[in-house]
Amino acid sequence: MEAVGRRPLRHAVKLGWGWGFVVGLLLALLAGSLYALSQQLTSGLGITGMNSPAYWGLYIVNFVFFVGLSAGGIIIASLVHALGLTQFRPVARIAELMAISCVILAVLFILLDMGRPDRLGKLFLYGQLQSPLIWDVIVVNVYLLVSLAYGYFGTRGDLARLMAVIPGRRGLYRLLTLGYTDLSARAVARDQKVLKVLAFVGLPLAVALHTVTAWILGLVKARPGWYGAIMAPLFIVSATVSGLALLLVSVVFSRRFVKLPIEEKVIRDLGKLLVFSIPVLGYLLFAELLTVLYGREPASFHVFEEMMYGGYAPVFWGNLLFGLLYPLAVLGAILLGVKRRLILWGGVLATPVIAVAAVRLQLDIPPVLGSVLTGVLGVPVQAWLGYALLWILGLHLLLVLLDQRMPADIRIGIAAGLVVLGILAERWMIVIIPLIGHAHLPYAYVPPFYAPTALEALLTAGVYAVGGLFFALSAKFLPLVELEAFPPLARGGRS
Repeated sequence: MEAVGRRPLRHAVKLGWGWGFVVGLLLALLAGSLYALSQQLTSGLGITGMNSPAYWGLYIVNFVFFVGLSAGGIIIASLVHALGLTQFRPVARIAELMAISCVILAVLFILLDMGRPDRLGKLFLYGQLQSPLIWDVIVVNVYLLVSLAYGYFGTRGDLARLMAVIPGRRGLYRLLTLGYTDLSARAVARDQKVLKVLAFVGLPLAVALHTVTAWILGLVKARPGWYGAIMAPLFIVSATVSGLALLLVSVVFSRRFVKLPIEEKVIRDLGKLLVFSIPVLGYLLFAELLTVLYGREPASFHVFEEMMYGGYAPVFWGNLLFGLLYPLAVLGAILLGVKRRLILWGGVLATPVIAVAAVRLQLDIPPVLGSVLTGVLGVPVQAWLGYALLWILGLHLLLVLLDQRMPADIRIGIAAGLVVLGILAERWMIVIIPLIGHAHLPYAYVPPFYAPTALEALLTAGVYAVGGLFFALSAKFLPLVELEAFPPLARGGRS
């Protein structure tokens, strides 16, 4: 054990009751989702909240979300292997595993949305190549293969070494290495050369994946809110932001709970990439909003009106504040040295601006939130006051995250987690609101509406449980960081 370093392997041999408890919870959740799956397979997609015109729902939202999350893993792994940025090498393997798991989860959501996954083969037999859906099928499969190749060539050497260190898992590691356990200098150099090639392939492939996924929406001329040239670059940037944020969350979690030997400097460097990516996403969102709101083309304007002023306004403004601006302020204060006092005074001075904006934009307060505030204050609450109180509550959260008594890596991880949730809210708004925000047909009796059903939510949670199990099992059976030192090899280098 000393030969390979204790700390990188501690998680693989010493995860105790906590690991078992988490795995048990995830398995229980997965079992419950299997019941929901059986209901969907027997009764069809009628068990979901999808309808006409909301023919896409929670499954497609999460498909787009997880396709984007996979970007962070490929980007960081490619920076290490293609550009030689060795400061990210300690997290390259986590990035590779994250890319694999996110693509697999995206595929699972597509299978759920099909309703009849047994007919998947017909998609390949009879699919039309002029359809962006077929383009996406092709790119997703190639992307998954490249991600799996990343994982294989990135871990093969360490798995071969572990065959001698943990004899009880020798069969498992031989299976994962596909029987190729050569540890000679020539074999290791070959692995690194293949990884470099995959890195140069992976970066443009990641751009292609998010571009084609965006085109599924952006080329639909009859759907206001989707149709537009900016959809592809918006998807690429938001995928980069969300992927980096999830990687940061995974790294902080692994450092704190799995006890991986990852230095705080690595987390800070990842955070700097994120803090410079968020303003680019904000710029693209602003450009899209300005184009629609200034031009006031009726159908598109109606969609954005529903998003910004209507029933989904809390999601839109909550995402803007808590998913973008707050994390940017926290990361800027921690990583770029922005004065804490400057951020807080800016937040205080923005409170009356928030209240005035709520009045001028005639924002409605969500009924549930209005009931809670009325119950707490004992008097009916106007919308402007409700949004001002929410902003003040958010300032208290900002105070917590700016408190230097909390370790910096945890604060960075929380800020990154807020970004991930914000991008999920953005994906919801991009996919769902254009479907129901503007009705081309007079839905006189049933106004356009979508809300996930309990079984739909349970199935979605089950797919998330698959992702959690993937990480938990990887933490137990795989070295999540490269081994610090290696045992001496016999002549010829074979184990």
